[in-house]
Amino acid sequence: LIVPENGLLFESDGRLLEVSFDWLMVAHAEAVLGESAAAFGTEFPVRFDFLDTVQGGNLSVQVHPRRAYIRRHFGEAITQDETYYILEAEPGALAYLGFQAGVDPDAFRQALEHSAATATPLDVERYVVARPTHKHDLLLIPNGTIHGAGAGNLVLEISATPYIFTFKLYDWLRLDLAGQPRPLNLARGFENLDFERQGAHVAAELISQPRVLAEGDGWRVVHCPTHAEHFHDVHRLEFNTALEVNTDGSAHILSLVEGRQVTLETASGLRRRFSYAETFVVPAAAGRYRLVSETGEALQVVKCFIKPASQWPAGVTPH
Repeated sequence: LIVPENGLLFESDGRLLEVSFDWLMVAHAEAVLGESAAAFGTEFPVRFDFLDTVQGGNLSVQVHPRRAYIRRHFGEAITQDETYYILEAEPGALAYLGFQAGVDPDAFRQALEHSAATATPLDVERYVVARPTHKHDLLLIPNGTIHGAGAGNLVLEISATPYIFTFKLYDWLRLDLAGQPRPLNLARGFENLDFERQGAHVAAELISQPRVLAEGDGWRVVHCPTHAEHFHDVHRLEFNTALEVNTDGSAHILSLVEGRQVTLETASGLRRRFSYAETFVVPAAAGRYRLVSETGEALQVVKCFIKPASQWPAGVTPH
């Protein structure tokens, strides 16, 4: 679900019509987004995508622009505040998140420049925290945070949705198809890095600490809190029979993160099945819906939604 790249398919009598997702937002933004439509207009503000490094290599060490920077330089209304939800992690898998305590910005930049100029490896863990990852971890990556997924992870990236502005600082000396070093963005990256996100701050503020919000016979709702810089929040819905959910004035973006198959039933009578790792959206106007485990298998579904505007960080006023 990356709306700037997504189309919508309509089918009738064996004919297909594809239009951009924007058409739906232009026609029905309030029905889709609910209370936040006044702020986001025709922009769908959340994306779900996958970072797959299983049997692969580390992603680049990178940073996303701060809110004022992306507006001033690129004209985007929001920036790429994101989270990593770990769907799968091989033994020994890592994620790079935040700086080591006491890191010196000038020394870090000199080390990056030396690596780029001489094609010599950077000792990444001297500067950046490498944290073991486990299934169902939620890592918080507000703008300005140095980060990257290490090898051996399948990550569900839950993110705000500007277009593509990622400043790569180190790419493990990989070459492009022409045999040249892949481009880095050191100047812009250092204009955005938050060096206060280091040491103890990483564990305290960048690792979500889940807590049970509600529970009953065969079900529970777990809050996986996001960062204060995020305007979206995350719940994990765990059940082995069925669970009733209200949209509460927000679109819900969902993905099955544990189990083989879940069935969605809306109040209007729509019924659809979704498999592991598939993403689906319930618009705010649906009001309520039901998630069903038809086989009695224990399921877990991640639900992302827009926080009430009173909980948004300062400066998030897209329109």
